[in-house]
Amino acid sequence: MGRIKVVHICDKFGVGGSSVHGCSRLFAWWMPRFDRERFDVKLYGVKLPDEPSRALEAMGVALDHMGHPKLSPAILGGFLRLIRHERPDVLHLHGWIAANFGRVAGRMTGVPTIMHEHGVNPRDRNFAHPKSQRLADFVLSPLTHTALAITGAVRDFLVRRRFVNPAKVRIIYNGVPLGDFAPSPPEEVARERERLGIPAGSLVIGSVGRLDVQKGVEHLIRSAKRVLARFPDARLLVVGDGPEMQNLVRQAADSGVARNVIFTGYRTDVPLLQSIMDIQVLASLWEAASLTIFEAMAMGKAIVSTNVDGLGEILADGNPALAVPPGDSAALGDAIIRLLDDPDLARELGSRAKSLSAKYDVNRTVRELESLYEEISAPRRKH
Repeated sequence: MGRIKVVHICDKFGVGGSSVHGCSRLFAWWMPRFDRERFDVKLYGVKLPDEPSRALEAMGVALDHMGHPKLSPAILGGFLRLIRHERPDVLHLHGWIAANFGRVAGRMTGVPTIMHEHGVNPRDRNFAHPKSQRLADFVLSPLTHTALAITGAVRDFLVRRRFVNPAKVRIIYNGVPLGDFAPSPPEEVARERERLGIPAGSLVIGSVGRLDVQKGVEHLIRSAKRVLARFPDARLLVVGDGPEMQNLVRQAADSGVARNVIFTGYRTDVPLLQSIMDIQVLASLWEAASLTIFEAMAMGKAIVSTNVDGLGEILADGNPALAVPPGDSAALGDAIIRLLDDPDLARELGSRAKSLSAKYDVNRTVRELESLYEEISAPRRKH
């Protein structure tokens, strides 16, 4: 038999004003790592080209576009045409639109599908999981061939809120290219600190990620006064872009901490910026499992994190961080102060995180995906 042909289809490659989102970064890591002797893997976007898709292409990822600018029944025809053209052995679906139309098209053509869920949605935020999608998931549940979750929390979300039969759900944890996340040379770190205006000797608390409500950065900024009362020369380095950028800049100014808060915007040199940080903070209000946690662990960072969903699940293994409740600015500030006050504890947590990061290597993720492709395509390929 020839190579197994896998077509990934993704709704969108950026979210609400962010340059790229986590799923896009996964594609940039996965695509070059698939075994080309055994697998023919392609990537499509449901919509037209846009800034995030072009950013992904700039990372070296080849992709095509189905060209559907808005939600329409015509998308089903687009899926069927794609299947006739590509003749895939597996459709790997990312996002609600891809999962909805892809499951129907897969059943119509006999192509096995993977509905890959990368997130969880909180019960108290209806915008995050609208009733229309709940209805679609209920109706399409019998058409689900295989569902893929990135943590146990996501598996529970698929079963409880997306009506997926638990027997159809697999868990494959995400991973990052561990070799890419290593401390930068001291001279580069010194130059970047100077460029950012960070005084020599100032402690740096860092946050990396998309700037939207989910990431809880407003609570991190709210904690800054508490931290600065103890460490007045500390700096808060906020790396990323997104729809909340201007609100967060305004919040820092209104809180009187703007002098100590540095917003870098979207950056591709994250390991360099992490090398500047003494502590890395994940303040998410809900989170399936941010790639940032794996990157921080690979860098051996001392981490303060909320204990929500998949983050809490990962941090329960080996206790590589100080964990606090979501939305609790005082607890967040106290945890940061504790680590800044106790460098030995910070080093111990960083070492623990570094050791645990070996479990979250992107190469392991890709090998597990390949095994899944082989398994679910085997019955069809025998005929």
